[in-house]
Amino acid sequence: MSTGRFDAIAADEPWPGVRRRAFDSEGATVTRYEFEPGAVFPTHNHPQEQITLIDAGQVEFTVDGRTERLGPGEWSVVAPNVAHGLRAGPAGARFLAIIVPRRESGDAYTVMKRGPR
Repeated sequence: MSTGRFDAIAADEPWPGVRRRAFDSEGATVTRYEFEPGAVFPTHNHPQEQITLIDAGQVEFTVDGRTERLGPGEWSVVAPNVAHGLRAGPAGARFLAIIVPRRESGDAYTVMKRGPR
């Protein structure tokens, strides 16, 4: 068994107003994202499935060109290699992204364009 706290993991800022803290299990990468109001993670894809669980705030989540608003308690599953991006609502957002199988060192995602649409 392994335990820990997200607050004990160093955060990085891959895009302005987007902070993330991540850890790996044997089979998945789990990332907690905190978005400032209106912050954007641009449209991208990667070879893993992504499960997104919204904890706080609202997001506009664009998957394969279709945008949906998600709020606390809602979730989305994105298949491997499908373009997706996210914009936080006016109060910001906090959510978990679970990547399966886990990302390996050197794995990258392909950014399609700057915004989620």
